Amino acid sequence: MADDSSTPTPRFRMAIIGGGIAALSLAVTLGRYADGSSPIQIDMYEAGPEITTVGAGISVWPRTWVIMRELGLYEELASEAVKANDSSGGEHLKPAFFYRKSDWPQEGFEYARVMMPNGGTTMHRAEMVGVLLRHLPTNCSIHTSKKLLGYEEVSEDGRTTYMLHFADGTTAVADVVIGADGIKSKTRASMYDLAHKVDCSDPEATKREECRQCRHATPKWTGIVTYRYLIPSDRLREINPTHRALDTPALLSYSGKHKFVEQILLQHIVTYPISHGKFVNFVGFVTQEGAEGATYPHKWVINATREEVVSHYSGWEPEVEQMLRCVENPTVWAIHVLDSLPFSVRGQVALMGDAVHAMTPHIGSGGGQAIEDAFILGRFLADPRTTLARVEVVLRIYQDIRLQFGLGVVQRSDKVGRMCEFDYPGLYDGAPVPASCKEDELDLTKERLGELGRAIEDVWSWQVKEHVEDQWDEAKSRYEALFSEKQRDTSAVGKAKNYWSRVCPIM
Repeated sequence: MADDSSTPTPRFRMAIIGGGIAALSLAVTLGRYADGSSPIQIDMYEAGPEITTVGAGISVWPRTWVIMRELGLYEELASEAVKANDSSGGEHLKPAFFYRKSDWPQEGFEYARVMMPNGGTTMHRAEMVGVLLRHLPTNCSIHTSKKLLGYEEVSEDGRTTYMLHFADGTTAVADVVIGADGIKSKTRASMYDLAHKVDCSDPEATKREECRQCRHATPKWTGIVTYRYLIPSDRLREINPTHRALDTPALLSYSGKHKFVEQILLQHIVTYPISHGKFVNFVGFVTQEGAEGATYPHKWVINATREEVVSHYSGWEPEVEQMLRCVENPTVWAIHVLDSLPFSVRGQVALMGDAVHAMTPHIGSGGGQAIEDAFILGRFLADPRTTLARVEVVLRIYQDIRLQFGLGVVQRSDKVGRMCEFDYPGLYDGAPVPASCKEDELDLTKERLGELGRAIEDVWSWQVKEHVEDQWDEAKSRYEALFSEKQRDTSAVGKAKNYWSRVCPIM
């Protein structure tokens, strides 16, 4: 019989709940920076029968490419992008997002052009998931058809562990739990149920949803629905060979505002090519004014009809009308957010990705923020100095670094959405501009749109001005402060000597 005495004992057992981009990115980061002498037992629990993805397209911005380069995935992921990213990491500004006024039958008017280093890139979500799956570490076990119902805290050998309960009647035990299970996160629900029961003192709140603090863990409907479908590029090319959505080097937003007798609907459309240009991803937004915070009356994702989609954008510029001729198998999605979660860590349980800061898709940053969460959290946990006894304080550093930043991106996304639907105070609101003649009205409208465009470009500037490297430097500094001369564990430091320089030559 083989002698297994040389196999290192895992520092702790980690359960990752979810199998999407956030969960996979965390597992890949753990594998990339693992120390073979101090491993972690990783179990990933996916609710569905296989690892898959929800939604079609995803945007990849410069901050995300920095992380992908660090993870060693740059070239492979870039090969899946519609527009190849510059592997030199140059700072040459290129178009990333175009905004057009389109809610009139004449040719649309471009009023904003967001520029970024190397522009923006898009791909199918399934392609990103495929790259991540190919780089999972060997010590990560995937368990499918494991829909989490919740977890409970239990005592094991004098320490707290977590009993996971799944819909199939099975259970599992973990020392550390990471909830990467999206906006409907059962991990978050359990965390806040426990926190409300033990920590909250609101005498009027018998339920979590009634508590002044804990109610923020319940997703909020934005009043927005999106109509989604894929347009075969060949079909659109037959209608209009020069259609901007086919070969644009950036994402396109067709903006508008439609007033009905009964209500005001704010609208815009975002398009971009995916699957190496084989399809154009169509995402049509409809915002019902005054409905934010209301309870959405249907399932969050349902089938829609062609007539329903067309009714919202009829009378818009020719390019929009041409895309409406290609509607096939549309779905409608209710957009919910988490915009003010008070905490994302409790004990040895942490939340990440959409489980913390689910946002509107107006700046295409949900996936990128999940990857940033995964990178910082994974780096912390991979360090052999993060013993089980230190996990709780390490998770709190992660929360300090990432929670408010992620929620800030939620607010930025909301702001851009209001702007491109002509609904932001003090800026162009879509109403006719008073003028003595049609020519002057058009000139004044374009002038107001120019002001709006500059405001949109300013909100987007965080992608260029705020660097993920700086956030990592802050995170690393906070982490290293745990190991001052008086606090150092000699054996742990011996294992981790020169850890950061060994695994992180750039950051």
